[in-house]
Amino acid sequence: MKSRTIAGTILLADDEPLVRKTACATLNEADFQVIEAVDGVDALLKFQTYHEDISLVIMDIHMPKMSGISAATRIKELDHFAKVIFISGSTLRAPSEELADGFLTKPLRGRDLLNTVRRVLRETRLQGPFANGL
Repeated sequence: MKSRTIAGTILLADDEPLVRKTACATLNEADFQVIEAVDGVDALLKFQTYHEDISLVIMDIHMPKMSGISAATRIKELDHFAKVIFISGSTLRAPSEELADGFLTKPLRGRDLLNTVRRVLRETRLQGPFANGL
């Protein structure tokens, strides 16, 4: 039985070039397209520009100009259903569930990254006024 391929476009925001390069290579090998952003402001601008194409956002928590938390909050204001995975080399605790669909610590391991990306893309969270059965 052949497994269903999960693909899409991912917005990857991290201020560390080596992290972006390594994560991009891993994601590209798994048939994902990647849009890179160098900080939170760049991520927000790229999300606004490519919103219709982006399936998932991977965001470092600590970045210059605008933190990943602030950028993700703004992204969720634009699209409440946007899926966000946070990454961090200094924070061991994930942001709130309302903001984070996943959390990974650096250094990123390829298998963990891909497993988390695939899990988040497979999940469909019911949000908004019908989340509690109203």
